[in-house]
Amino acid sequence: MGLMNKLSSSMSNTAKSFSKVSNNMIEISKLNLSIKRREEEIREKFEEIGQYVYGRLKRMNMINRIELVELISEIHGLEEDISSLEKLILNLKGVNLCEACEIELDDEAKYCPLCGKRLKN
Repeated sequence: MGLMNKLSSSMSNTAKSFSKVSNNMIEISKLNLSIKRREEEIREKFEEIGQYVYGRLKRMNMINRIELVELISEIHGLEEDISSLEKLILNLKGVNLCEACEIELDDEAKYCPLCGKRLKN
C-alpha cells in the first residue's frame, strides 16, 4: 500500500507541476501579445510624427516640438509598459536580469558575473 500512495503522490505532484508550467506559458503568451500591441502603437505614433514632420517640411514650415510632445510622451509611456511586461515574463520564466548589463541570468544568481552588481531578487 505504501508504494501505491507514493506513486499516487508523485503523479499528483507531477500534474500540479505540469499545470503550473502550462499556466505560466499561457500567461507569457498573453504578456507577449500585450507587448506586440504596444509595439504596434509605438509604430503608429512614429508614423504620425513622420507624417507631421514631412508635411511641415514639404510646405517649408517650421517644426514645432510642442506639437509633438504629446506623441513623444505617449511613446515613452508605451516603452515603459513594454519594459515592465518584459520583466514580468522574465519573472515567470525564473530568470533574473542584470539592470546594468541587461543580460539574463539564472534565478538563483546573486551577482552579475560580468559587472559584479548585486542582483535584486
